[in-house]
Amino acid sequence: MRPLITRPARKRHVALAEELAATFRERAAEYDRKAAFPYRNIDDLRNAGYLRLTVPRELGGLGGDLGDMAAAQERLAAGCASTALTVNMHLSMAGQLARAWRTTGDERARRMLADIADGNVVLMGATAEPGHALVRSTGAKARKVDGGYLVTGDKTFGTGSAVMTHMTSMAEYRDHPDGPHVLVFRIPADSPGIRVLDGTWNTSALRATRSESIELRDVMVPEGNVITSFPVGTLDGSLLQTVWGWAMPTFAAVYLGVAVGAYEQCVRDVLSRGWEERPYVRTTLAECEALIETSRALIDRTTGEVMGNALWNELGIQQGMSRVVLAKTVGTNNAVAVVDHVIRLIGTPALRPGSVYERAHRDVRAGTMHPYSNSDACDLVAATALGAEVAPVTPPRLARLAEPTP
Repeated sequence: MRPLITRPARKRHVALAEELAATFRERAAEYDRKAAFPYRNIDDLRNAGYLRLTVPRELGGLGGDLGDMAAAQERLAAGCASTALTVNMHLSMAGQLARAWRTTGDERARRMLADIADGNVVLMGATAEPGHALVRSTGAKARKVDGGYLVTGDKTFGTGSAVMTHMTSMAEYRDHPDGPHVLVFRIPADSPGIRVLDGTWNTSALRATRSESIELRDVMVPEGNVITSFPVGTLDGSLLQTVWGWAMPTFAAVYLGVAVGAYEQCVRDVLSRGWEERPYVRTTLAECEALIETSRALIDRTTGEVMGNALWNELGIQQGMSRVVLAKTVGTNNAVAVVDHVIRLIGTPALRPGSVYERAHRDVRAGTMHPYSNSDACDLVAATALGAEVAPVTPPRLARLAEPTP
């Protein structure tokens, strides 16, 4: 069942994603088999204007908000999981920039959004590191120098590193006057000292993302390129407004879209086999529908809470974090359940290498480990329900971000 979308602008965004997904679906198996980055898909996205989905219309974009992005990304992922996850990084960062620009009128944000609209900028993030609580701590170190900081560290999961022009990352500045702080910064991807370590991405899932590790060695980060900073080990309210608020529901949408793609193929195969009257088939399909629609409802609610500022104006920061993480956890776990239902129904053809079922079986499982992982999410959600603090919180820099324009 396709979602019922009544908002005209969202219909257009989803229709564009569906058109692109139809093309990407034909290429997905080959990209996956070769573990080759889908450059042609990215070119198609750029040419179709999809990479400016979350850029304001007055700056040359399509004007999509977080809910529009989630709905469109679900459809795109039904065609190619690796392409959708790669572009998710870029679109969410552009959307965060758009809200910041509307709120503050920041000229640097306006220029970057205009460059995104012109197709000259592709954004990505490199923050993950083994052994560190994502965003709350980092092994990368920043050393103060004239005009900024020199940063050295090693990052994993550089999704989008194959096409990025600008990279967002983070490092610990131990000599901050208020104690060790995490600095979040954005710099050009060709800055001296940045090296993408080709060949480090060797996985069974999302093979075509080519999410290579990234090395930073004495990379100069000008003072003006620091986006935000906060004490090490805290839950930062500004990151709830930006990174977590935009990433968690859209990650859920991407993994859900992978499952939806497998489910839609399953329905076609059931009809071609003449199995539609079988009770087990009907029960399985009904269960899949319930899982998909439950996820969509929670994702949609959460995107509305983020865009409406409710998560930090009406809730505590940890409560708000818990809600966005729950949306991601429910969406990804339901995606795994849908694919497992589908495979049990289809049987041995689902085991054929390169089939939509076999790829989905591998790809959706990455969602349970993709931050917030299931284990970290359960700890946060349960602690919040019990009234226990998981970490100190810092308030958002802006209590209210601008509402999207109608």
